[in-house]
Amino acid sequence: MGEADFVGLDVSVFQSVIAVGDVDARVALTRQLVALVADPATARIEIEQVGPVLLRLAGDDEKAVRLVLAQEFASSNRIDAQLAFSIIADDDDIALPFLAQTKALSAAQITVIAKVGDEARQTTIVSRSDVPPEACELVIGQGSAVACVALLQNTAIMLEDMDFHVLYKRFGNNTDIVERLLAKPAIPAEIRITQARRTAARMRQMMAERGWIAANDASDLCADAEDNAVMQVLVESDEVGRSKALAFMAAKKLLTPAFVVRSAALGQMVVVEASLAHLTGFTPSRTAQQMYHRHPASFKALFKRSGLPMSCFGMLRAACDVVIDTREEGLEISSSEFGGRVLEALMTRYESMSPQERAKQIEYLGRYGEDKIRKVAKRLRADLVRAA
Repeated sequence: MGEADFVGLDVSVFQSVIAVGDVDARVALTRQLVALVADPATARIEIEQVGPVLLRLAGDDEKAVRLVLAQEFASSNRIDAQLAFSIIADDDDIALPFLAQTKALSAAQITVIAKVGDEARQTTIVSRSDVPPEACELVIGQGSAVACVALLQNTAIMLEDMDFHVLYKRFGNNTDIVERLLAKPAIPAEIRITQARRTAARMRQMMAERGWIAANDASDLCADAEDNAVMQVLVESDEVGRSKALAFMAAKKLLTPAFVVRSAALGQMVVVEASLAHLTGFTPSRTAQQMYHRHPASFKALFKRSGLPMSCFGMLRAACDVVIDTREEGLEISSSEFGGRVLEALMTRYESMSPQERAKQIEYLGRYGEDKIRKVAKRLRADLVRAA
């Protein structure tokens, strides 16, 4: 007998249980029908016949019946879409556990729920290990802060650069989300830089409002903190991320001569290398080769191409010479030691440098170097100025 000739089930018995049976009877019926549908041997016509019965049970006045239906179907991948949506539209304590577990929904159906569902359902969806990219995109662009926090907590979700930018644009003032974004290793460096600048601006405003220190001192202190934070972002980025971040800085007019000189004064030569590579259009490897060549004409040609003012040439040349020296000596030195060596080079080398120019280059270390180096540089600069 073919399926076309199959009479199927007498569903009137089931309808009778729903009509006159007590809660226990309806719960028992629910379990039986779910088991029937889940059984691979059940004919399609039988599944279709019990569909309306299951829908009636999904709308049962007794919550216990609806709860059993959701629990029994949660682990089944054989559930009609209309029935699944009925369960998902139920009370949260019934719908959310089902939504978190069910494998019966397609990616398109989950995305629809993410689009039309409330915060609780969006949050549940982005907490799943198999959340579709389309659903993530919807929550990132339109979801609540709570749903986006859940999304950021899900380690199964891999965010793209654009996702980070959208979330930061939407929730840049939400401390919880910003902290979670910054904790992601893959976050674009330009977002870290923007956040560092915002933090410095808030600190500057707070100092000014509370009168903790003089306005000029507060501005200098915050500028130092901002540059140092940005510098650290660049140091911790890979080559590609660093290049993108410097392009962002250049577009925002943040890649200044002062920033490059500060990086050199603190021994962060990887930042100097990347900055000069961006300014010259050379590859990082070619830039480094010209920076650390013993022939002075090599760095001079690179510097000229960068467009940086000649007023900082001596400082940057001395920093490059220190790198050459320490590499030849096989040394790893601290930031403070690096600054000390740059100071020594500026004091003892470069016979063509006038006392006035030497004092000017040393002044950069007095302004941008580490605290200990700043004090020594300021004293030596004062001595040079007096001697001149």
